[in-house]
Amino acid sequence: MDKITIATSDRQTSITLPRVRDVKVGAEEVCNTVTMASGKRVKDMIGYRPTVTAAWDYVPAATLQQLAVMLRSDGFFYVRYPAPEGDAEGTFEIEYPEMSVFRYKDGVAVWHDVTLKMKSREVVR
Repeated sequence: MDKITIATSDRQTSITLPRVRDVKVGAEEVCNTVTMASGKRVKDMIGYRPTVTAAWDYVPAATLQQLAVMLRSDGFFYVRYPAPEGDAEGTFEIEYPEMSVFRYKDGVAVWHDVTLKMKSREVVR
């Protein structure tokens, strides 16, 4: 899999983005840290929240317009994405895309250097 698919939480509407240039799959620690009266710090590990950052050389402007409409419609989205262990999927909170240069490529309006950051709704142990 070399593309990312984003769908509304009810999966009625979906968008498949073009071939991704770079995908970074990671996680952020979810924990509670407390300082005891003695000064000792104690960390209660809850788990890890998966994160995905994807980058494209270019994405058609029409696709980004559809994505913007979708992002305004819901808080969390079903996402299928390439991961080190194979295709992965989950429910993610998605930030609005960052893009740098607008131009026309073969008569189609596109944005270059598009980056999309996603943070999982669930915490995994």
